[in-house]
Order: sequence, then C-alpha cells, then structure tokens
Amino acid sequence: MLWVALETPIDTVSDRYLDSVHMLQHVLLGFVAPPLLLLGLSPRMAGRLMRVPLLRAITEPVPAQVIGGAVMILWHIPALYDATLRSEELHIVEHITFIGAGVALFWPVLKDTSAHSRWEMSPGVKLLYLLVATIPQDGVALALLFSREPFYEFYARVPRLIDSLTPVVDQTLAGAVLMVLGKATMLVCGLAIFFRWFGREHRADQAGLVAP
Repeated sequence: MLWVALETPIDTVSDRYLDSVHMLQHVLLGFVAPPLLLLGLSPRMAGRLMRVPLLRAITEPVPAQVIGGAVMILWHIPALYDATLRSEELHIVEHITFIGAGVALFWPVLKDTSAHSRWEMSPGVKLLYLLVATIPQDGVALALLFSREPFYEFYARVPRLIDSLTPVVDQTLAGAVLMVLGKATMLVCGLAIFFRWFGREHRADQAGLVAP
C-alpha cells in the first residue's frame, strides 16, 4: 500500500493535478497501510517495539485519538496543505506523520498490539473508539463536500486533466473519497471486532448450555 501510494502514478497525479487523487493518497497512507503494517507484527515483535521510548505513551487510546485527529485536521488546513505541495521536504514530513499517526491510531485496536497497552479496551469500547476516530476525517470531508469555493490555491491553478473536472468538482470528489474510503478500514476493523466478540459470547453461551 505504501508503494502504491508513493511510487505509482497516484503520486504524480496528486502532486501536479488532482486534489481527489491526493486525498486518495492520504487515505492509503493514513488509514490503509498502518493497520496492514501492524498486522505484520508478531506479539513478540510488538512487545519489543513497546520498549522504544515514548511509543507506549502515544499508542494508548486517548493519546492515539488525539494524535490521529490532530494530524488529519492540521495538514488539511489550506495554508499547510498548499505549503506541502510547494516543498518536497515538507511533503515528506506530512506523509511520515500520516503513517505514524495511523500506526498510533490503530495500535490500541488490533489484537497483538493492543495486548501491550496499559489500557486494553473491551470489544465494545474498541467499536466506540473507531467511531470517534471517524469524526476528524468527517469534519474535513464535509468542509470539502459542501464548499463552493476552492480551499486550496494550488489546485485552482494546475492544468485540468479533464475540462469538466473543475477545482470545485475535484474538491468535492476529494471530500467524498475521504468520507467513503476513509471509513472503509474502520469498517473492516469494526466488523472483525464485532464478529470475534459475538463468536466469543456465542461459544460461552454454548458452553453454559452443555455444562452439567
């Protein structure tokens, strides 16, 4: 996913032409790649990583929510967003923070990593956590969806790949990408948590029925 986001035409089109593709890139970096990275960790590897200074502190549920929300909102402020498109160095910092914030956000949710948190959330609390995590992205998405003026000066000036894809239409598509695809990973995680939780309760009920 990191390769797709950063080494395919998605990167070129997002940097030079379309805000909607740029938003897709942010979704891949912040919401798709991080949980996949964490799923690649064994419990032992996750435990070793927790020895890294400050990692335990920023991956607890409350700090992780704050970091994830702050990164999402701050980098989409027009002045910062335009600045990243004019400075490659700042753009790299932006991408790294999206990946890092995504790792922090999903750390308390996934089974093998959350087992090392001081506060290991119950399945119900994890579902609530994922719901709260959608609020910052929804705020940004709604602003893009309903604005009738371009937020980002950079994309108002770039060449149009498609004449009908005006800066405002492109911006509306960017909001839709964030609103829909940004929730996709949250939904997958939420369904996995719910069905594991349901299955565990069902097995407990069945065990209670067969117990003497």
